[in-house]
Amino acid sequence: MNVSENVCPVCKTTNDLESIVCKNCGASLGDHSMDGGLETKTTGVQALTPEMISAWSFKEVIAPDPPENGIAVYIDGESNPAYIDSTGSFVLGRKAGTTEGMLVDLAPFRGYSLGLSRRHVIIRRTDDGYEVMDLGSVNGTWLNEERLTPHKSYPLPSGSHLRLGRMKIAVLYRPFAVTT
Repeated sequence: MNVSENVCPVCKTTNDLESIVCKNCGASLGDHSMDGGLETKTTGVQALTPEMISAWSFKEVIAPDPPENGIAVYIDGESNPAYIDSTGSFVLGRKAGTTEGMLVDLAPFRGYSLGLSRRHVIIRRTDDGYEVMDLGSVNGTWLNEERLTPHKSYPLPSGSHLRLGRMKIAVLYRPFAVTT
């Protein structure tokens, strides 16, 4: 079967052929055929709605505290966060071949089947916290309940919820000291 369109069954939005979730509403776009082992079928995963996002309940395991000069990334369903000691920027994505810059590889956490792009978002440290930017991911990024516009930076307050495709993440970091 040759598919020429990828239309959302919920909101009828036309999506990229590679998408596994709708760019408009986040609904699952159904089974995708295997292509030489490069795609993973995603079945039985319920699409997220904005109402469901606000009900996320991450286990608040904040001991030990986030690193002094970095950020803690909590992946929903995992008991331990990833601590990233960063004074610059890093990418959340999937390791695939050679990757430039610092990449936090989320592939071991079902990243591929949850719609995570190889280079999904970049998180940058700013003078007063962090900011996040979607890097043109196929399956989109949401900050709390807001869909992010690709290649536009958004403030990322500590305690924020991110959804990368269908992967749910919370970020925590210590308040930055004010310098005079």
